[in-house]
Amino acid sequence: MSSTSQDGVMLSVNPLSCLHDEPVSIKVSGLKPGQDVTLHSSMKDVRNVHFMSYAHYRADGNGEVDVDVMESLGGEYEGVFPMGLFGSLAPAPNEYKYTRFFKRDVENPNIVTISVHDGHLSAETLCSPEASKPLSSVVNERHYMAPGVQRIPVRYGKVRGSLFLPPGDGPFPGVVDMFGTAGGLLEFRSAQLASRGFASLALAFFNYDDLPKGLEEFDIAYFEEAVEYLLKHEKVINQSVGVIGISKGGDLALSMATYIPEVKAAVAINGCNANVQAEFKLSSRIIPGLQFDVSRAKFENEILDCFDVLDDSLSMPEAIIPVEEADANFLFLVGRDDRNWKSVEYADHAVNRLIRAGKSNFEECIYNDAGHLIEPPYSPFSRASYHGLLSSPNMWGGQTQPHCEAQVQAWQRVTNFLFKTLVCPRGKL
Repeated sequence: MSSTSQDGVMLSVNPLSCLHDEPVSIKVSGLKPGQDVTLHSSMKDVRNVHFMSYAHYRADGNGEVDVDVMESLGGEYEGVFPMGLFGSLAPAPNEYKYTRFFKRDVENPNIVTISVHDGHLSAETLCSPEASKPLSSVVNERHYMAPGVQRIPVRYGKVRGSLFLPPGDGPFPGVVDMFGTAGGLLEFRSAQLASRGFASLALAFFNYDDLPKGLEEFDIAYFEEAVEYLLKHEKVINQSVGVIGISKGGDLALSMATYIPEVKAAVAINGCNANVQAEFKLSSRIIPGLQFDVSRAKFENEILDCFDVLDDSLSMPEAIIPVEEADANFLFLVGRDDRNWKSVEYADHAVNRLIRAGKSNFEECIYNDAGHLIEPPYSPFSRASYHGLLSSPNMWGGQTQPHCEAQVQAWQRVTNFLFKTLVCPRGKL
């Protein structure tokens, strides 16, 4: 848990190895009273892109720094922010600054090197080949999969994805996990859900394997088949499943809960209350997709702000998802500073439909100063990053520390909500 230099400076990170959604404690001792130091975090992703963060501290009268209680005086953040060296990890100065961290290799931990340096240093100095050696350094391993968690590639009928199973015989509550217009297959949330006791199916729905390359059309049959796969699995509770989705995955989650009877819990993270972009094919009719008008986009400092781009959902009632018809419970998680689109407005519209129908089967949580990309705890914050469909950096919104704190609170709500709805006797929330 610690490393000591020849000068007697000790840097401790406790624990040295942990799950990615767990915090660590960082302390430095053996410094001179009042000594200025820089704490530096560094890691590389599977593409070898370098991410880093740093913060300036001043040792107390005992020559110690305790990140849990002491204020950062500068760097990537200021003030008391115990997990700031992880939540504020961003592309290093020599990398493209709008690179978003995607965890692609979930079977391997993030390897984060924490080091302490003399003086208050800049990011450029820390990354320079001529940078002086740190006073001390320690490696923290951050695992997405707990010991015994299984990752199983899924090709079931037309369904494509990966199933993550907790250790043990089960049966476990089943969850379908979806992301948005990034496309492909993202597994990091499912891996972490399995580490917390859920059988989670990371479900791709375009631009993966033999699935359509673009957002052309959605068919309820594909999502019904995904639910069927989970319910037939011997390690999954075979009565009902939950679904979680962010962005475009959010409205898909609402649709699944509304149109698939076996879905009894839906988590929509910064989603829309209407079907977005592509048509959604039901057995008896087709739901049109709410469209984007890119002429309403704004460029601010080379970043695209799409807040006003999506059409007003109330202007196209035939695209609105009738959540009041669902026999399911809902959890709406919303970042008030979401700049991707009007998430607060969309969640309020959905909640108002439920209230008008006399329903109380929902929770709505709005996080001030949180942006669009609310992910599991201690995921690196990204206020803006390059979006392939837009061919431009896109503004997601949020402020570093409150967004990171919202991720911790939201994760606790998600796991509690899914467990309460899928494992405990179901009733009104």
